[in-house]
Amino acid sequence: MRIFIYSRKSKWTGRGESVENQISMCKDYIRYNIPESENAEIIEYEDEGYSGKNTNRPQFQKMMGEIKKGNCDYLVCYKLDRLGRNIADLANLVETLNKLNVLFISIKERFDTSTPIGKAMLYFAGVLAQMEREQIAERVRDNMIMLARKGRWLGGNTPLGFTAEAEEKVSINGRNKKSFRLVVDEEEMKIVRFIFREYLEKQSLIGIVKYFLNHDIRTKRGKEYSTTAIRDILTNPVYCMADQESYTYFWNLGCQVCMDEEEADGSRGMISYAKTSSTEYKGKDNSPEKWIIALGRHKGIVTGKEFVKVQNILERNRSRGDMWHKPQNKVSLLSGILYCSCGHVMRPKYYSSEQVTEQGDRKFSYLCPYKDLTHGEKCSVSNVQGNTLDELVCREVLRYSEENSNIHKMLEKAIERVSETKEDKISTVDILDQEIRSRKKEVQNLICALGKSGGNEEFISQIEKQILKLNEECTALEKERTDIGEDGRSVQGDKEQLEFLMEQLSSFRKLFDTLSVPEKREYLRMILDKVVWDGEQAHIFIYGSH
Repeated sequence: MRIFIYSRKSKWTGRGESVENQISMCKDYIRYNIPESENAEIIEYEDEGYSGKNTNRPQFQKMMGEIKKGNCDYLVCYKLDRLGRNIADLANLVETLNKLNVLFISIKERFDTSTPIGKAMLYFAGVLAQMEREQIAERVRDNMIMLARKGRWLGGNTPLGFTAEAEEKVSINGRNKKSFRLVVDEEEMKIVRFIFREYLEKQSLIGIVKYFLNHDIRTKRGKEYSTTAIRDILTNPVYCMADQESYTYFWNLGCQVCMDEEEADGSRGMISYAKTSSTEYKGKDNSPEKWIIALGRHKGIVTGKEFVKVQNILERNRSRGDMWHKPQNKVSLLSGILYCSCGHVMRPKYYSSEQVTEQGDRKFSYLCPYKDLTHGEKCSVSNVQGNTLDELVCREVLRYSEENSNIHKMLEKAIERVSETKEDKISTVDILDQEIRSRKKEVQNLICALGKSGGNEEFISQIEKQILKLNEECTALEKERTDIGEDGRSVQGDKEQLEFLMEQLSSFRKLFDTLSVPEKREYLRMILDKVVWDGEQAHIFIYGSH
């Protein structure tokens, strides 16, 4: 008999329903309530630091994989919402367990899916769990709207051109905390004004980036500006005056505008909330319907008319800008995978239409855009004749497919060694990845707590010590993970990926003469990780071989 125990907690608190306590209570229940459990194999799956809003949890997915293989008789958890709060996910889980004759027990609610009433109660509890989650989300949003109406700055990285200034203390749930507002930093704001003025005049993101590179103007965090960074500034409502034009614009977008139309008189700036999502700690844009737009306590620097004009230009240029990153030409094979040794992707530059190769292809060179933007001051890598480099790389890849080539022999050995790899080493990697994610999530939670600390020095000191400790642990774990990865690349890499690579090499050789340039490019993308040009030599990196 095999019994799986699943435990989950969104964040570590050191008390209450910790994963250790959940597992301990599940084991006690199994011991006294499941017949013949003394001889059962009990396997534990723990997801700490993961929300129950969906099933994208590493240990949960691993457990479900084993269940679908028929390796489980009982699934036991402390409480139903440990499995998830989404009724659709719970319904799918129960259906899967029923099909595989796996009995499910939730010890807190005393659910037993071996009976009809148990199944019905399980679905009902799932509805309540989802309702609770939606109510929590609604309360959070209501609180955010309340804060938005006051124009407060809720923390995080302050936008370029502003600093956060503490104001009077405010009472939140009976506790006094400091309130913050945005204050203009005139020196930084000069850059913002330049960005808006320049874009309205020349309508070029890359032109602004080029100017900043040449004048060594960097972001607040000392990094070089990118088109993405410039676009983020141009689309941030914090720089826009709250006037009639901007009010109408955001209202028509479907945003939740937390001000009366009469208040939009241009005397104050705007502030936005929930414009981006923190999913996986990456700021992804939410749909405008989720944005909360309110009056700020600062003055805007561009009128609503100018701001709306900028948004329209950006939208008009977006599709063209996005297509720039996709290789559309029918000549250059290495577009998208050829890198300059300075780290930037090289792009093709065509000669006149009269200049063609012996095969009739138009001649071109690959050049580094970073070198072009900085007039050679920050990158001096020479251009490379594109037709020649494409031919040489293809010839080298074709040579790799020969049975006596070093790459071919190395891949064969790698596949053999992968087959001999023990599973316990792979599981060690999984555990390390989980521990790293868990600690990073803890750090994010602590950073959020730090932002809401209200200036309590003792509390801040304790939080900073804990963050430092977690970061040190994370660094050590990542080093261990890297060591295992480097040791395992040629020994334990992904067998399926290596076999796929062998197949692609073989197919590329057989079909090469019949493939079009776009088809050859797609094959090269499946085989090559990247090609790096250092001004004299091209260095080829194949998937799974470096």
